[in-house]
Amino acid sequence: MPIIASTKGPAPAIAGWTPEGDTFRPVRGAELPLGALLRGWRERAILTQEQLADKAGLNVRTVRRLETGALWQPRTRSILLLAKALELDTEERATLAAATRGLPAPAERDDPAAVTIPRQLPADVAALVGRGRELAVLEGHQSANTVTVVTLDGMAGTGKTALAVHAAHRLAPRFPDGQLFVNLHGHAQAMTPVEPGEALARVLRTLGVPGEHIPGHVDDRAALYRSVLADRKVLIVLDDAADEHQIHPLLPAGPGCRVIVTSRRRLTCLGETRSLSLETLSVAKAVALFTRMAGRERVTDAPLNVLAEVVQRCGLLPLAIRIATVRLRTHPAWSVRHLLDRLADDPLAELKAGRHSVTAALDLSYGRLSPDQRRAYRLLGSRTSADFGVDAAAVLLDTTALQARRLLDQLSDVHLLQEPALSRYRLHDLVRDHASAVHAGRTNPAVRASS
Repeated sequence: MPIIASTKGPAPAIAGWTPEGDTFRPVRGAELPLGALLRGWRERAILTQEQLADKAGLNVRTVRRLETGALWQPRTRSILLLAKALELDTEERATLAAATRGLPAPAERDDPAAVTIPRQLPADVAALVGRGRELAVLEGHQSANTVTVVTLDGMAGTGKTALAVHAAHRLAPRFPDGQLFVNLHGHAQAMTPVEPGEALARVLRTLGVPGEHIPGHVDDRAALYRSVLADRKVLIVLDDAADEHQIHPLLPAGPGCRVIVTSRRRLTCLGETRSLSLETLSVAKAVALFTRMAGRERVTDAPLNVLAEVVQRCGLLPLAIRIATVRLRTHPAWSVRHLLDRLADDPLAELKAGRHSVTAALDLSYGRLSPDQRRAYRLLGSRTSADFGVDAAAVLLDTTALQARRLLDQLSDVHLLQEPALSRYRLHDLVRDHASAVHAGRTNPAVRASS
């Protein structure tokens, strides 16, 4: 028996529906299943299942399965297309959104954002140079059976977030059910890393779950999160992760989703993931980035060897190069050679522009180390040789070779130490300058206090 036979004449006595003017609405607070709601609205619009499917741009099988309750967790995009085709108003859309999540119809008018597809990506970067290989991996084949997770790790300033955001903008059309961006503040100044439960609560609210329906326990929140995202195509960027503890609860289960994670730490134990470690740029790519950021007119008179030396003074680090170009652009009287002379004296002192600073970025990495790791970092910064082995480190740290190797591995895992060859280690030039400054006490009070 049809729920609503006509929009004319006396209202039929149908449980859960009430006449309102010349139309019909679900009773507020009634727990009508999703299928009954869609069937009622379809018949109110005097549409067959085939006509509704054609108007919404969906397969008729999808409409049929929704109305019979055979499709438990429809895609957000399908629900939005149906709401548009049925010409539902804001209140009806809120009712539909609640029914999709298995909740009762709202007693009062809900925020229309409840059915809005999240588009949370930050603005795309203006200049991205030298990351073609990594970009190809990020845009690569989507797994058919498991959620695709790609982690980007690297030292502070290698451009992990910029690359992740750029890739996410390029991937966005493949994920019509939304894009989420979560800053986990793993290395944020004056902020503690975001707890997984807090991150889940924020994301669930973004996905339309009312605050009163978000469970209290982190495991229950994670389960609800996976349920909401099941059978949907959502792109998730988890930026600046401190460790695996933050990430695990935020991984969806559906194969239609993709996750990009950035971290200064090499992340392990995340299941079937593809890991990419961002290194510094080649000299040629670093010069190309410098030229693009500074503006070709500002570097026209600079010989190529001078440009090469400038980017090498910046440690071939994207953050440092961007800061150097800001300094050049904001001082019209400066030449590239003058900038080089300033960088030669004290690179870390020069590589500051507004709130951006290479020193500040490295301070945050240092602040996340354990006491033993901090001591090793400071002492290694006092060395003058370019590279060293485990035995030399053991003598410097006054410890056993085994313990020295463990400390070196730990510093390597957070990208404060490089291992260019087996059991041979070196500090990046700017990291060496920073470690030396910490060792000598030439740092801000907060870093000295943590030493």
